[in-house]
Amino acid sequence: MDAGVKWTPYLEKMKGLIEPLQPEPVSQWQGRDVSPALTIDTAQARGGFSAYGAAKLEKIGIGSCIIAGRQYAFCAIMPGESYDLPLFLSRLDESADEVNLMVDIIPTVDSLVDEEYRKKYIESVQPLWDRFVSLPGVCPEESDIIRSLTSIIYTAARVPIEKEGMRLAALAPHTEYLKSYLAFLPEAVPVADEAKKQELRVKRAAVRATLSAHFFEEVLPGPVREALGKEMIAVLKTLFF
Repeated sequence: MDAGVKWTPYLEKMKGLIEPLQPEPVSQWQGRDVSPALTIDTAQARGGFSAYGAAKLEKIGIGSCIIAGRQYAFCAIMPGESYDLPLFLSRLDESADEVNLMVDIIPTVDSLVDEEYRKKYIESVQPLWDRFVSLPGVCPEESDIIRSLTSIIYTAARVPIEKEGMRLAALAPHTEYLKSYLAFLPEAVPVADEAKKQELRVKRAAVRATLSAHFFEEVLPGPVREALGKEMIAVLKTLFF
């Protein structure tokens, strides 16, 4: 049961950071109606997920849901096609006594080869990785598939709720990585080089296809997926990726 649990205010804090972008709600994406995810209120699940558009970004997906005594919360930001911006990906899986998390800024090029990109978008966020490496319960991302997509500065942890303030400590990586990501937007300009644009298209499409095919299957247990239903899972894949 989740009665009495004061859940991590993930949705409130993350939405608060996104609001200055003046995001516009998106109800349709690639021919699919994503509005059924706005409100989830069943005997097994309650919450909601939303999609938005914003300047220089293709789509923002964000939301949370309480299912079977746990909170599941996600945020994914997809850059506009003309920009070399990375992807932002954040997930939180919270119970009464633990917060399981992963947050990353995923490159849209081969960042080991593209030194300029690596310095601009990855190494600039390195101080956050250094800051959160001492977070209680820090550990590698458990999903091999998701881990194969991550940058070298992702943060993942299983934070034990042993004392007051641990839920907010587990929230901090999400909000701080998101702040860093949003700080890239003002200086982002469309890519002019055709070869670079093609590289970005191919890499971005590959990452998104992998996330769409595997993300929710990897991070949501079978009974949780069953509680949401196949149709809702399909809507969430469209909404986020």
